[in-house]
Amino acid sequence: MAHPEELATLDLHSVWTTAEDLGAVLDPFRFEQRMAAYRLMIQNTNPADAFGADNRHNPLWGLMFQHQWQFRTGRLGADTQRDGRIDPDSPWGYGNYTLSVIPWLGAAAAGVVPALPVADPPTRSRFRYVTGGVVPEELAAGVADWSAYFTLVREGGAADPEPARMALWKAHKTCLDVVVGALADVDTTPWPDQEVAFLRGWCRMVDYLWAAAWPTDFAFMTAHGLDVLPETLLAAPEDVRALPGKARGNVANILRLATMPKWRYDLNLWLWKRVMRTREARARVLPLLDAVFNPRPENAAERRRLLGHLLRP
Repeated sequence: MAHPEELATLDLHSVWTTAEDLGAVLDPFRFEQRMAAYRLMIQNTNPADAFGADNRHNPLWGLMFQHQWQFRTGRLGADTQRDGRIDPDSPWGYGNYTLSVIPWLGAAAAGVVPALPVADPPTRSRFRYVTGGVVPEELAAGVADWSAYFTLVREGGAADPEPARMALWKAHKTCLDVVVGALADVDTTPWPDQEVAFLRGWCRMVDYLWAAAWPTDFAFMTAHGLDVLPETLLAAPEDVRALPGKARGNVANILRLATMPKWRYDLNLWLWKRVMRTREARARVLPLLDAVFNPRPENAAERRRLLGHLLRP
């Protein structure tokens, strides 16, 4: 199955072309195995070119780009860049597990990929993983939602991209809600508090993307998703101040979300979901989201549009 020509210019190209094929067992504690699983899910969801002849409109690209960023920036474990092993105690690694292995199990249930056994974690962990072939009960709903997504796509649901994106984001949110609960219940030492706060805030930011059915295809990711996250771990406030401007502003917003009282966050998200009720609003998600998080004189017109969408019957 073809991939976009532009992939050759990105660091993702190396793992796309060299990641070993999955064998008889999926070992999710190896970076290249998770990436090989993504590659197969992307390839197997475009048999009739529903996502384009080169698969560029496939919404699964976003997950692959996100995992490459986690690997590149050292968020999967101290030794991952050296040997590809993902630390079972890495908070980001666990978060991605729910967005790689759980989608894989959903795809297998839908008949899109082989039903391979999933390897147990190599050591005891603070997080709960598939062990002995048993899915932790808190992740069962995620498997079901991902199965619904892959079933929709398999049955021709890619003809209109929005329903597919909405089904994908529903499954995505179901999984990240589990991650949020896990982070509240475990000791995340030795990961820096600010980095863990960034992950918590990122999970909240994803709620905004979910409500907007945020595009995650190849073209959208390369145009809008490659320079907005930090390329270093965040151990101290000065690490945020040292970031390039675009990433610094984005990270500051995410950290504010992490510390926002739940009642205020819930209210703000409810208002945003109301704004995002229509396709018209979702088509303008980039400027509208900017108006929410970065109000300034230049986006006053977008803030008026926000109010109009909010008050629409």
